[in-house]
Amino acid sequence: MDLNFWLRHFASASLAAKAIYLLLLVLSVVAWAIMIRKGQMLHRNTRGTRRFLDLYRQNRHNLPALYRQIGGARVRVESPLVAVFARGCEELQAFLGREPGTDGTAARTRIGPHQFATLTRAVTAAEDKYFLDLEHLLIILATTISAAPFLGLLGTVWGILEAFQSMGTQGATGVTAMGSGISEALIATAFGLVVAIPALLGYNIIGARIRELAGEADTFLTEFLALIERDYVREDRP
Repeated sequence: MDLNFWLRHFASASLAAKAIYLLLLVLSVVAWAIMIRKGQMLHRNTRGTRRFLDLYRQNRHNLPALYRQIGGARVRVESPLVAVFARGCEELQAFLGREPGTDGTAARTRIGPHQFATLTRAVTAAEDKYFLDLEHLLIILATTISAAPFLGLLGTVWGILEAFQSMGTQGATGVTAMGSGISEALIATAFGLVVAIPALLGYNIIGARIRELAGEADTFLTEFLALIERDYVREDRP
């Protein structure tokens, strides 16, 4: 089947069938655009995560130096780990620099448990926001997966109805009388599946990769908070 076949079929299709075809085409274009964009984002996030983890393993015992090293890189490096680390260091610096030390000249080197709890909430919120942004527009893929087969089914039913109407109008029976309607019905079904199947595959692949990133981010968050608690949180004694 060449392009001329599809153009001839579209030109001879009913108005309702044309509307269904166009809607399926729009859904397909939007779904592919989202999948390509999310694929590029996930590739950058994977690369950024690997790059950041290498730096973190080398410099995790000197968080201020590491924060200065990647401070300007947050614009260039995309990773949920960078977002979590940067937010945690910002909160830590804010707490350490808020009050002077006991001698009135030096900044504090420790924070209290309540401040650590606030820092924990801040970095958790930063992680959640990052993944909400990463999952943005995936609802459109899910809608395409659900809606495209039903639109194809609607086209199928409409084509069969037109075939029977043609039989009643012409007073003829057989394949010749029903051929146009049945062809329209089958093409609508196929078109709906052609739109839905790639969207389903893309949604599952993207969702699996996001879950992998979320697992890596959760592991890093636990390790990062443990490091802060060990090195920067004081024990409040009654």
